[in-house]
Amino acid sequence: MQLDLSFQAGLLEQFPTFRDVLRAAAYGCGRPFKHIAADLDMTASKLSRMLADNPNDPINFPADRLPDFIESTGDNRPVIWMAERFLIDSETTQRQAVAQLASLMPQVEALLKAVAR
Repeated sequence: MQLDLSFQAGLLEQFPTFRDVLRAAAYGCGRPFKHIAADLDMTASKLSRMLADNPNDPINFPADRLPDFIESTGDNRPVIWMAERFLIDSETTQRQAVAQLASLMPQVEALLKAVAR
């Protein structure tokens, strides 16, 4: 019996801003950056500027391109980030964590018994 636990921080903790999660999706998806930019009908330079954290650059990522961006990268973390930011409160997160721990306890107990033998 194998038990796989993941204690990954929530996306809001990993990526404080929406631009951070977009940047992670673009650079972490495994596709060449220029291909993602081409899917969005823009140059790699323009997309890079949109995702850069430069307060002096007035260019921003257009909201209407988000579905195409997600399709191109195959990464739905931007959508999950938005859900965490606007739909899921900390109390709900805590209740979900407690429920998940409760469901895992029988497995943990069985593993502890197996180790004790």
